[in-house]
Amino acid sequence: MKKFRFRSGIGLVIALFVLNTGLVAAAVIGSSHLLIALAIVLSCAQFYLHDRFGRSYRTLTNYPFGQLLKDRLSFLPESVGRLFVKTRTNTELTEKEGLLLARRSKSTDTTLVEDNLLPENDPGFEYVQTHPPFFLPGPLDLRVNIGTAQCLQPYSLSVFNFGALDRGKVADQSVHALSQAANMCSCAVNSGEKGLTPELVRGGGDIVWHMSYSDLELRNPDRSFNETMMQLIAAKPYVKMIELGLYSTQVAGQEKTPNEWAVFALVSKLRLWSGGKPVGIHLLNPAKELVSHLVRSMGPANVCLDFISIEESWAANRLMHKDSEQRFLEAVFTAKTMLRNYGLPAKVIGTGVILTEYDILRLCALGADACFSAAGIPMENGLFQQKPIGRSGSPGIWLANFQRNTVGATRTLMQRCGYEHLSEADPADFFRRISAFEVVSLKDIFCQTGRERSLAPLVHLN
Repeated sequence: MKKFRFRSGIGLVIALFVLNTGLVAAAVIGSSHLLIALAIVLSCAQFYLHDRFGRSYRTLTNYPFGQLLKDRLSFLPESVGRLFVKTRTNTELTEKEGLLLARRSKSTDTTLVEDNLLPENDPGFEYVQTHPPFFLPGPLDLRVNIGTAQCLQPYSLSVFNFGALDRGKVADQSVHALSQAANMCSCAVNSGEKGLTPELVRGGGDIVWHMSYSDLELRNPDRSFNETMMQLIAAKPYVKMIELGLYSTQVAGQEKTPNEWAVFALVSKLRLWSGGKPVGIHLLNPAKELVSHLVRSMGPANVCLDFISIEESWAANRLMHKDSEQRFLEAVFTAKTMLRNYGLPAKVIGTGVILTEYDILRLCALGADACFSAAGIPMENGLFQQKPIGRSGSPGIWLANFQRNTVGATRTLMQRCGYEHLSEADPADFFRRISAFEVVSLKDIFCQTGRERSLAPLVHLN
């Protein structure tokens, strides 16, 4: 007799369903409490197996096998590689994210996003608890003033801006379109490591000048800072804020801690050279310990930063690696908690792949005062690659429409949650599915003092 074997987990689930149906029928006919209890146990096992095998199937379905094959064939010419691997224009956005980006760039009506656009039953799914609509009108302008008492020219920053231009392949015309969009919708654009390029300046947007502490172009041959050049750049009228990049490098599991005294001395000079513009520190994928050390050092140095900018670091396919997002959210939460504990007025700015009103409000609930959407990855791969028929306007107009519509949706979501100000966003209103049977709030995850909770390294895409 041929041995029977299950070809997939779905077959096992179906077999359990048939067995469970028979047990229920037998329990009803025979009035057996034991069979009823056994049927309940099998129902729980069936639900667990269905969830597990379903998540495994979705993970394999969305695994980037094409990208892996493309990496293995990288030694071949590009024309030959196309014969084996189909070129995919959008590698960083899910189907829902790409559709939302395209519709809002055309000012087409979209549904309000109250979750993180993942399947509802998958671990990693998040949503916000909304309440019946309040009659109070929402805030007219979602902006925050950046600048402490040591700042002479505070800047009114929008809650949603464009940044991280160096995190993807952004062409010069795309940079110009981003700057134009920032000018149209009165938000800011971060220069990134590319600096103040002509395309960025000609767009007319307010610029956050990102400068690296180790940038040799800003130093003299003897490795001292070229103060004349830095003063000339910092005093430009289109430069509204200055951030000093300190990158957290990991070598053999250890992080390189910057010399805080030299950093704070340069911050004081930049504030003086710029005429009192907001000056802050930029950290890429920092650990909680580095953020805590930076905040504690502000008091002894007698320098109060105007803001701390924290940028998320993601892999080539961010959708398959959510552990970096967890590290990013922990750093934002730690920075805000430490600033509150020390009574420091510095603001926290988060930079990542932020596309929806849920992303903005969740980040504000964890401590961010404003955010920068990583334009290099989602905009270039999602927006400029899509050219529907009948679509009019320039990329700058599309991006401006996307920013305005997202800010408007954020205002609507705040009304549904009962928030009158962004500072009222509460992590207790945001929930995350940890497993098939456990849903906890972000307050329990980030505010607990016991064991750490984190996302699974792989999440299942929609």
